[in-house]
Amino acid sequence: MADYIGYDVVDGVAFLSVTHPPVNALSQPVRVDLWAALDRADQDSSVNEIVVMGTGATFPAGGELGEFDSPSELTSPHLRDLCRHMEEMSKPIVAALHGTVFGGGCELALAAHYRLALRGTRLSLPELKLGLVPGAGATQRLPRLVGAKTALSMLLDCAVLTVDRAPGQGMVDGVCEGDLRQAALQYCLKLRRDGHEPTRLSDRRDGFDDMAAYQDAIKERRKALKSADEAAERIIELVEAAPMLPFEIGLNMEEDAHDTSLASDAAKALRHSFLAEHRARRSAAAAKKEQPKIETIAVLGAGPLAMQITVSALNAGMGVHWGARDAARLDEGRSQIEEVFHKGVESGGLSVEGKDQRMARLKTGASAEMIDGTDMILHAARGQGDVPAPRHLVRAVAMAAKVDELGLRFAPPVFATKLVEIVQGPECKEHQIAAARALAERLGKVPVVVKSTGDSAAGRMSAALQRAADGLIDLGANPYVVDAALVEWGWTKPPFQSRDTLGLEALAEAERGDGAQNWSAILSEVGRNGWVSGAGFYDWGPDGAKPSDAVPRLINGSRPPKDMSDEVICALIMGALANEGTRMLGSGMVQNAADLDLVSVLALDFPKAHGGVMKTVSQIGLFKVFKTMERAGHPDVAFWTPTPIWQELIKNGRTFDNM
Repeated sequence: MADYIGYDVVDGVAFLSVTHPPVNALSQPVRVDLWAALDRADQDSSVNEIVVMGTGATFPAGGELGEFDSPSELTSPHLRDLCRHMEEMSKPIVAALHGTVFGGGCELALAAHYRLALRGTRLSLPELKLGLVPGAGATQRLPRLVGAKTALSMLLDCAVLTVDRAPGQGMVDGVCEGDLRQAALQYCLKLRRDGHEPTRLSDRRDGFDDMAAYQDAIKERRKALKSADEAAERIIELVEAAPMLPFEIGLNMEEDAHDTSLASDAAKALRHSFLAEHRARRSAAAAKKEQPKIETIAVLGAGPLAMQITVSALNAGMGVHWGARDAARLDEGRSQIEEVFHKGVESGGLSVEGKDQRMARLKTGASAEMIDGTDMILHAARGQGDVPAPRHLVRAVAMAAKVDELGLRFAPPVFATKLVEIVQGPECKEHQIAAARALAERLGKVPVVVKSTGDSAAGRMSAALQRAADGLIDLGANPYVVDAALVEWGWTKPPFQSRDTLGLEALAEAERGDGAQNWSAILSEVGRNGWVSGAGFYDWGPDGAKPSDAVPRLINGSRPPKDMSDEVICALIMGALANEGTRMLGSGMVQNAADLDLVSVLALDFPKAHGGVMKTVSQIGLFKVFKTMERAGHPDVAFWTPTPIWQELIKNGRTFDNM
């Protein structure tokens, strides 16, 4: 108990303080110790009230996600049992809340008899983002407290509520400022003076007072529900059942729904995506002691990339010295940035003061004049490499170019995406990686380190996707059938429609192997250059993209058509992407398969619900995908033949999850 739960008694109040940094996650050892501390306080005759709180930055901010994929670790006491045990105790229990009271931490707070929160505390139940139904009573306790509308907002939208204002105020019994522990002590002493007994949410029905509004909220959310979202459907059912069933039966129903969702492929994939991003951020945080402070950057070169990096940095509260040799283009870029922020003000997403503060942190001028006063230099366009700078300043190549030391590859658009690849060139030093990690953290980006002389993992995977899509046409597939199969599967940006929006000329020079065609080049030759020309693989008009009659005729004139099932199309596309991933793993370009999954989700818009490309192939089955690729018989064997890693994993009964 000494490791995770602090225990001390002041004026008859037992303070149980959870200490499990960084976020006081409710892992199995923490649950064991908290259960024991509750029992100790219950049996201590000197204790009248109990306060449960967290040390450090937050009240417990959730469960330990790693346990969900390790059945041996998901052991008793489960959080649902701990919450019920706490709720049934005879002495009043106050949850003293601060920080981010999310997930399992929020469910623990709901199981307490009273909730006191420090001003600014935020509450959320984000389980559905992981494909899960909450499992510790939230679907039954929360509606009893706040009704169906707010409960469903938290459970389905994963809304974050602050206790400072409605509806978050309705989640707590009091809001305080200053010393939370002292405020909790005074709150408990007042409970004692007023003779208050434990108030259990399992006994309350405040949220059911207006049943007409309650049912209307249920109907509205059910009508708006996206199809095939089983976890969301179960949540609505559970909230609907809360007023009609005994509390214990509702808890049992929730337990069954939670366990079912926990075992689903969708939940496993979503957890995988979340944990991959969490690990990437955590690895950056682990090296924080060696990271320099990056507050102002020099962005050198005019153009769209430089502008996007500048906007992203200004939005993050950083200073930017934007330099270029072409003064006219730089002035134009500055005007465009001001227009971006002006539109933010017009839309209500940015205040006038916020706009002015951002522009005040932007300095523009000749490249050589922009170096002084900066902490790092980003080369965002060619022709800036000879700009003199102090030797201690770290330089990073942010554009697509050769990298000897350090490169940065931002997933576009820079100000709207989270991924940045830190390219570790052959001459890269540790202090340069540290600076890149510090910048990524300052920008709020998810960093993935890759070793290369300029290639990015996202670029390799994107090229493989387009090569695989062309390969399916070589084999007889209709491009519209390929796109439709991937959209039906969940990928909202299918390859042929996406390349139309990019422009076919950009892909016309891409490498193709033996017996393979570059279909972008073939269409470009007849004037179909994509969306910009009004015609590419699709015909483009005011209503968007429509399949063309001309394209299948052109393609079928070069090779015979062949029907291909959606299942085979998806398996071949995923297999080709995973195969490219194994090449990057084999060369040491990336460290693990989870990084590739992160790149595919954050840079290629791969559906998060499938966890990333390597996770998807693991779930489909390596052997099944391997045989589908083998049977395809495409003559571009260098691309389509599975690498030896596949056979090794299959032989040993392993998946890409183990890499």
